[in-house]
Amino acid sequence: MRLFVRSFVFLLVITTVLSPLSLLAQTGTGVIMGTVQDPSGSALIGARVAIQSTGREVATDNQGQFRISNVASGQYTLTASYVGFNVYTGSVTVISGQTANVTVALKVSSVADSVIVTAPRLNGEAEAINVERMSSQIVQVAPAGVIQSLPNTNIADAIGRLPSVSLERDEGEGKYVQIRGTEPRLNNLTINGVNVPSVEVTVRNVKMDAIPSNGIERIEVYKTLSADQDADGIGGTVNLVTPTAQEKPTYSLSGTAGYNALQNGFWRGGFDGSVGQRWGTDKKFGVWLGGTWDRTNRGIDDLEPSQTVGQLPNGTNVAYISSEDFRSYNYYRTRYGFNLGVDDKITSTMTVYLKGLYSDFHDYGDTHVYTPNAGSLTGANGSQLTFDNTGSWQYREYIRRPDQQIFSFLTGARHELPKDLITYDFAVSRGHNIGGQDFSTIYFNGASNVTFALDQSNPYRPKLQATDGTNGFDASTYGVSQSTSFKYHATQLNIQGAAALAHDYTVQGHPSTFSMGLKIRNSSSTQRQTSDELAVNGASPFTLTSVTGNYTNPTYYNSSFAINSQAYGPTLAFSKGQSAIAANSQAFVTLDTTVKDAQAFFNADERISAGYIEDVIFFGHFRLQGGVRFDSAATNFLANQIAYDANGNPVISPIRKNASYFNVLPSVALQYQLPKDTNLRVVYGRGLARPNIGDLVPATIIDPNQTPYPTVSTGNPNLVPTKANNYDVLVEHYFSPLGILQAGWFYKQLSDPIYPTASLVDNYGGTGKTYQLTQSINGPNAHIQGFEAQWEQHFSFLPGFLNGLGVNANYSHTVSQVTFPAGFDGGRTDKPSLDRNSPNDYNFNLTYDKGRFSGRFAISHNDPSIATYQWNAGTGPANDPILGLKGPTGDNYFYSHTQFDVQASYRLYKGLQLVASGLNLSNEVFGFYNGSTIYPVQREYYRPTASFGVRWSMSPEH
Repeated sequence: MRLFVRSFVFLLVITTVLSPLSLLAQTGTGVIMGTVQDPSGSALIGARVAIQSTGREVATDNQGQFRISNVASGQYTLTASYVGFNVYTGSVTVISGQTANVTVALKVSSVADSVIVTAPRLNGEAEAINVERMSSQIVQVAPAGVIQSLPNTNIADAIGRLPSVSLERDEGEGKYVQIRGTEPRLNNLTINGVNVPSVEVTVRNVKMDAIPSNGIERIEVYKTLSADQDADGIGGTVNLVTPTAQEKPTYSLSGTAGYNALQNGFWRGGFDGSVGQRWGTDKKFGVWLGGTWDRTNRGIDDLEPSQTVGQLPNGTNVAYISSEDFRSYNYYRTRYGFNLGVDDKITSTMTVYLKGLYSDFHDYGDTHVYTPNAGSLTGANGSQLTFDNTGSWQYREYIRRPDQQIFSFLTGARHELPKDLITYDFAVSRGHNIGGQDFSTIYFNGASNVTFALDQSNPYRPKLQATDGTNGFDASTYGVSQSTSFKYHATQLNIQGAAALAHDYTVQGHPSTFSMGLKIRNSSSTQRQTSDELAVNGASPFTLTSVTGNYTNPTYYNSSFAINSQAYGPTLAFSKGQSAIAANSQAFVTLDTTVKDAQAFFNADERISAGYIEDVIFFGHFRLQGGVRFDSAATNFLANQIAYDANGNPVISPIRKNASYFNVLPSVALQYQLPKDTNLRVVYGRGLARPNIGDLVPATIIDPNQTPYPTVSTGNPNLVPTKANNYDVLVEHYFSPLGILQAGWFYKQLSDPIYPTASLVDNYGGTGKTYQLTQSINGPNAHIQGFEAQWEQHFSFLPGFLNGLGVNANYSHTVSQVTFPAGFDGGRTDKPSLDRNSPNDYNFNLTYDKGRFSGRFAISHNDPSIATYQWNAGTGPANDPILGLKGPTGDNYFYSHTQFDVQASYRLYKGLQLVASGLNLSNEVFGFYNGSTIYPVQREYYRPTASFGVRWSMSPEH
């Protein structure tokens, strides 16, 4: 920590020394500063401002302001353009040592196009197009108006509507973001440019369902890398920008309520509000405050079969399920957040700022599970498989109480000198998780010696049915057997300091900017768990009948698994179960949880030090940017090593390990501005994705009692980051009054991908025995390439009511291939797709904006993708329909997902709107399957949710 502080102080000293030197060096040049506004006087973000015949151009910032420094004295023609408005042309005189101030007011070309100014939805879409146009990188943008135009439950849902983005969903909402067919670990999340840790600590990827969709000014998805960006992000980087106070005061308030008809029906609701204002004669001081809260009560119908293979008496291989979970969920998820923005222009050249976001997600719920377990397979009877009489029923309930928090705080300053821009900042961010790994559970054993038959005529709803008359939903047959409870705490704290200098100069008349910077980030991660496990010693002291609760599910899976016309069995009241266990404590014995708790323990401290140099030069219609980033990381770990003595007793001892690596990461980006609003971009960048903390931690667990081999499971502190050479080509064209058409190709060449492996080690540790070692390792290589396209257009040129129509559609197609390391899963030599690579993703939004009405109909689709490589080459031939890759023990896949959503709003008076939405109108399934879709291991349904609300705002858009 002392080294970090010294390094940051050194950066501040350097910038302080540079400031007066830069001032002394300025002669014969001036500065052009100003604001670009719409006809109502509201700021336009991402407007293009250019000095004609010089090649100099800039984009307006989050307050619609621009600054062009190092301009030689003289008179110039200044232009300002913004997709959706007419181009502004005016003259400006630059005087040496002075600043010329300009206010640009853009106008629309026709009455029909004026809706772009007055409709918040289209205003947001226009902002997105203009920010994308002016970015030096390939980026997709969703401003607040676009985020709120559809029923996005959390920020992941909103990101999933952007091009080349697929989602890993959970519990009816988006969870992890996957960009361009890459797994979540290969992507990065920042808030206001600050790296954010995961609430799950052991992984890098951030659970984005922990962040509400309201309260975010803009989502930016960067798909290419430059030297001044964090190197993390092979697939891409999601940056969430929080609001900043605008020139005009901004106030907003909204509230919604909704209903979902699944099971007995569930309500949801939420509200959010914000206020932003600037003070002073020149409005130099601004404050923004915002808050949001929502509560989603949701039921889930979930079926989880256990897929396996066996042999009939005649020797025929057959796929079947050995058991299945009938899971009925009762969830009550609460999410709230706050955001803060303060900025103050202390002098004409110095601005200080403070930005923060806090989000808290209570992912609470109760899960009820009935499980029929088949006995041994005995044969087939027509279309059914038969089993012996060793089957059984079980029931359990577990309660989820994860409290997941994300916090990000940034403060810094900007010095805008005649030829130099100096920035420095300090940031703190944290991911925090209480109670979020294992869940407290009470178990019951039901009837035993049950004879089952299996009906797989509908492979998506396989049925294990008792043929001996056993009623699996009879609560009196279930006796309590075990209880577990956990206390879990994990946190990761990041402290970051950064400083950068950008210097404007000319090369033979061509404007250029040289920049350099340093960044240091300290990360401290901890994980702790204590558990309490009780098991019945002898006869069960009570049955499920005495502790049942009020929760019922009369519509479980449309009564597909009903017994005696009962769709689902009685359920436990968890608090009653806990009381009954306490009252019968003499019937239980306490199990030793020392090993389990020791396995969960670790400390990890990581320091990432980075620096970069970069240069940008404009010549004619070209913009060339090139640079190199230097990235160094050092990590220290403390964990537990668990072994067993000759008597089989565990021996727990601490283990410490260190790891480090260094990478040089070049990048270059060329942009060519073709005539008539067309750009060509060619980009190369080298990036990396760091190993998950959980894979690096050297916790070692040795179990000599496993068969056929004793096992060793250990972390691997020698893992190095996955690296990639990324190549991009993109062509984009902008329509008038509002639209964009773009298409591009990308290729990612990956080295050192990370895989979990299992291998046999002879004479392990000098024991003379062969052990099976499981560990994550770096593999040889992989690649992914793809095509992506986006079309967005507002058809204001059509006659009559048709001129309110619009479309926003995107599509991506990716193909990938991975080479496994030697010894991976029994020596498999096939080359499947990368995990999480969804070959085809698309979004299609039909829009309508006219008068007081605004509506959106959206379709989102993600193809199936591999979740886990699990097929073992030793099982059988790869092309075998039962034992091979497409059989029930093949790789684990996500099901495809196609979801329909709709939202409409009607403006009653000025900023007051009525809003109605429908979420998941297609009642799309979420789940996994092995090998082929006919071998499901999880299928969840949520039913549609309808919501109604009121939204009021007094903002720059009105």
